[in-house]
Amino acid sequence: MGFNWINTSAGRALLLIIGTATLTWGITQRQYVLVAIGLALIILTFLIYRRGIKQLMEKCFLMVEAIRNNDYSFRLPTSYQPANERILQDTINQFGNLMNVQKQEAVQREKFYEQIMSSVSTGILVLGDNDFILQANPAAARLLGLPVASTLNQLEKYGKDVADLFRNMQVGERSQLHLQTNKGERNLSVTCVRTILNSNPVRILILNDIRNELDEKELDSWIKLTRVLTHEIMNSIAPISSISDTFMHREDVVNGPLFEGMRAIHDTSTGLIGFVDSYRKFSALQKPQPEAFYINEALQRLKSLNIIPENITLTTQVIPEDLMLFADPNLVRQMLINLIKNATQAIGDAPGSIHISAYTNETEQVFINVSNNGPAIPADVAEQIFVPFFTTKHEGSGIGLSLSRQIMKLSGGSITLLKTGSNGWPVTFQLEFD
Repeated sequence: MGFNWINTSAGRALLLIIGTATLTWGITQRQYVLVAIGLALIILTFLIYRRGIKQLMEKCFLMVEAIRNNDYSFRLPTSYQPANERILQDTINQFGNLMNVQKQEAVQREKFYEQIMSSVSTGILVLGDNDFILQANPAAARLLGLPVASTLNQLEKYGKDVADLFRNMQVGERSQLHLQTNKGERNLSVTCVRTILNSNPVRILILNDIRNELDEKELDSWIKLTRVLTHEIMNSIAPISSISDTFMHREDVVNGPLFEGMRAIHDTSTGLIGFVDSYRKFSALQKPQPEAFYINEALQRLKSLNIIPENITLTTQVIPEDLMLFADPNLVRQMLINLIKNATQAIGDAPGSIHISAYTNETEQVFINVSNNGPAIPADVAEQIFVPFFTTKHEGSGIGLSLSRQIMKLSGGSITLLKTGSNGWPVTFQLEFD
């Protein structure tokens, strides 16, 4: 132990007793050397005590600084220490261990909450003083059409009234917001709540895209209506087609004046059955059977179908080249073929281009864009292109895009028409796979 015993309370007391006794004996015997030795021992005892107090204060100061810096890894030595200091320092070490465990648990909870915020489709913005965004999940940036949500000033690209709406929202207030982002239209429901974060009041804005909910309800209504109509029409037309076919094969009708009328009735009813049957596909879509496949390979097979006329050039771009998609490849191909046919009809006989690009974002969502340089779709038409049976073509059925929307809904994704020129093309349909 060496001279560590001097740092103990017993050691200091013994040293003080020896010094006092030596001083007293030296004064009594008029031995000035003993007086000097006694005074030296007493002063040494006082200095050792002060040094112990100073060291303890330094240790406490270092501990406080470590706690202030959120560092609980400090450890004080307990070996060869006085009993009272050893107990104190051991208690401080236990306190550090306890705080370190709580810190690790807090870090794990924070990561857990961040994972939840990153995985939900609801946008969350935490606003501090001066409307600075303290935290935002990826869904908020996606819904607002921003690469990263860091300040409300970014929303002024949609107009100052949009940014002011977020700045001035009161606790408990609900608002609806319509945005035309580069990813398509967004109908947002915005709710404001208040909480305390690090002793400071903050506002939390909760964003929900109600457009998808409205689209789903609208789509379900059309599907139900289509099922009822096709059922009733088929029940009425099928007997007419069957009876007219029977009459057309009777000898008294074949050579008589009624034959042409029966044939007209039969042809019309048969055509109407085929017409209604095409609508039946809209309400009886097969359940997707998803599997992983390479998008590049699917696009190359698509090129081999020779559905592009000579006056139109089809180009593709997949980033990265080995990008994979987990979906039903047959349904995805059906959608792409439909979008390509729509593009070729829009371009017509003029020289044109169709470009298909695929990429993924930081949250591993896969996007497929089908663009063409045909005429831009008017705003009034763009609002209704996904409505079943709506068409601007003389011979169109109006179920192609609505069918694509239903396929994307069943696949857990969405299809949107991007704003004209947002990616350098007049017309772009974007398929988004979660």
